[in-house]
Amino acid sequence: MRGMISKEGGKQPGRNASPGLQRTRKKYASQGRILAERLKELNCLYTISKIFDKKGLNLDGVIRRMIQVIPTAWQYPTIAGTRVILKDKDFRTKRFCAGEWMQECPIIVQGVSVGSVAVSYSEKRPEQDEGPFLKEERNLLNVIAQRLGDIIERKWSEQKLLRYQEELRSLATELALSEEQERRRIAQALHDRIGQVLALINIRVGALLESAGSKDLAKALQDIRGLVSESVAEIRSLTFDLSPPILYELGFEAALEWLAERIQQQYGVEVEIRGCEKKIPISTEWRVTLFAAVRELLVNVGKHARSPIARVLIKKRQGNIAVSVEDRGVGMDPSTRASVKPGTDGFGLFSIRERLGFMGGRVEISSKRGQGTCVTLFVPIEKLKRVRDRR
Repeated sequence: MRGMISKEGGKQPGRNASPGLQRTRKKYASQGRILAERLKELNCLYTISKIFDKKGLNLDGVIRRMIQVIPTAWQYPTIAGTRVILKDKDFRTKRFCAGEWMQECPIIVQGVSVGSVAVSYSEKRPEQDEGPFLKEERNLLNVIAQRLGDIIERKWSEQKLLRYQEELRSLATELALSEEQERRRIAQALHDRIGQVLALINIRVGALLESAGSKDLAKALQDIRGLVSESVAEIRSLTFDLSPPILYELGFEAALEWLAERIQQQYGVEVEIRGCEKKIPISTEWRVTLFAAVRELLVNVGKHARSPIARVLIKKRQGNIAVSVEDRGVGMDPSTRASVKPGTDGFGLFSIRERLGFMGGRVEISSKRGQGTCVTLFVPIEKLKRVRDRR
């Protein structure tokens, strides 16, 4: 008989196969195992790359996910464990056992070792190229350590950039507040010193005018008195433009009423103010910030919107105070309004968004070509009542 019959009635495979056929089968089986190992390694690298590229995941989250993936690429994943040491932090899987059945690779960032990544077996396995590990596994571990070093460097750079941005926003806020304080100081100096001196000059000229002995002298004194009166009016106007005292003395809503009159005088835009029925206490910092933002938005209406009217609405919305500036002008292009850049003209939409964002508020812009624009400033009510700590 050419082959032995099994109890089930079939031939027993391989019993009478030729030596050459057996070697071929062993060769294919070996190649299959090698391909399976390489496929595991490729899947591991692909999964790790997907983890690295996942948005919104911090460095600790990346490492915690990565160490769960690494053991799957080794020969004996059921007894394999992974550990990553990064400076003073230690990340490891449950099966990791530091000991003789372990291979490790340093993590290098900008030429400096900042930690290590290691793979271990919890049980003894046959000797291979490096203890129980294959040379391909050493190569894979080296690649993982290199990739991890790259992502650590990138994440640290992102964190440093975020810190710099936060510091810049803080400095910008401090600068804006310092600028407002300086404007207020100059305004008070103009009012208290120069304004009073000019008022005194006006009184003295008036006294001289009453005792003038000739018409020519009286006319000259009258002209001087007129110039002094104009200077007093200009200083008063400049004082209010620099830092309106009404903002500090009577509050935010009263300052907006004054601003509405000023915008109508300067740009011919009729501004309607609609506020909350009950006034809400606002810290000086927020009062200055919101007033500067509304003034800039109304100036933009006067300069660019081509709208005869504008409205400023103050409402309570879900724990926020919403201050909206609306117009019926030409509007903005929806494709460009989200990428407003800082310009050279004052506060600017970009600066408004940045400063409110840093202080805990936010800005929403709604606009369509030919249908006007609405910019709304949202501030949590609890933040309006306190001044942020100085840094």
